[in-house]
Amino acid sequence: MKVAVDAHNLLTDRRGISVYVRAVLREWYRARSCDPVLIVKHPLPALLKRRLARIVGCDEVRVAARVPRDADVVWHPWNGTFIDSDKRNVVTIHDVTPFAYPNPRPEKRRHEQEPFLRSARRADAIITDSAFSAGEIVAHLGLPGERITVVPLAADAEFSPGPSPTLRSDLARERYVLYVGAHDERKNLRTLVDAWRGTLQPRGIPLVLIGTGIGVDGAISMEDIPAPDLRDLYRGALAVAVPSTYEGFGLPALEALACGAPLIVSRAASLPEVAGDAAHYVEDPLSVAEWSDALTRLAADEPYREQLRLAGPIRASSYSWSRTAALTLDVLENRIRATQI
Repeated sequence: MKVAVDAHNLLTDRRGISVYVRAVLREWYRARSCDPVLIVKHPLPALLKRRLARIVGCDEVRVAARVPRDADVVWHPWNGTFIDSDKRNVVTIHDVTPFAYPNPRPEKRRHEQEPFLRSARRADAIITDSAFSAGEIVAHLGLPGERITVVPLAADAEFSPGPSPTLRSDLARERYVLYVGAHDERKNLRTLVDAWRGTLQPRGIPLVLIGTGIGVDGAISMEDIPAPDLRDLYRGALAVAVPSTYEGFGLPALEALACGAPLIVSRAASLPEVAGDAAHYVEDPLSVAEWSDALTRLAADEPYREQLRLAGPIRASSYSWSRTAALTLDVLENRIRATQI
């Protein structure tokens, strides 16, 4: 099967979506389960071949500026269709944040929502990360549920329990709270910060923020850290906090579980699907008091932290990129068969 893959963002995107696309492509190339061609927006696509080959872990990559005529299907993994194609189109929509949290500026709102609306018109099938997101796609885009297939994500194999050799010298093991992610409204970072300031900051327990792009007074902020350093930050954390009110999946939560980090999450959106019974839940994500109680308990209750540390890797082991890649390929193959009948 010849699969054209929209790779226009693959070299520049640093979000969880890029982690997903790279992981699926690596699995496809490793298993030789299909024949991908990476579509890039560049007048001389061959110039990008070496960098793309390094990213997907295979020297034998095909790169093109447009979908080739012999492609059987096109996979659009970036929350929309950003390349033109008259082939069968399968689109991965991870969440519908621009509809759940619409931009108040009309022009900006239209710009953010249009890729999703275009996907709804053009896609022969939709892949999404969770049952929660499937329901959101039905509600906001009006697509029938039978066109949507849930394919969960996974954590890279590097995320696993163990020592923390790259942990910064100013961070003592189990003496900091870790947050990984952006700082937009749905991430609910402000609630976590307020809870931390009222409970753990006075006790000298730092809050470490990864990837927020902002500074928070009193917290330690880091950007673009290597994967081994992120792994060790997970491993060494007193707790990893995911206070989001809206997530299509919540990859940092799964990475934390895989590393055996005690995890605190909002009981919201897809997070209970991902974490199962391996996390401590905050019932009202917007409650500073509830987050304060959760942080206080995790800091004081070592046996409870150990219980969560043991449960996390067991839960995370039910997810794998090989399964994600295989299920994604199943959707593509089913789409081809459906149009041949």
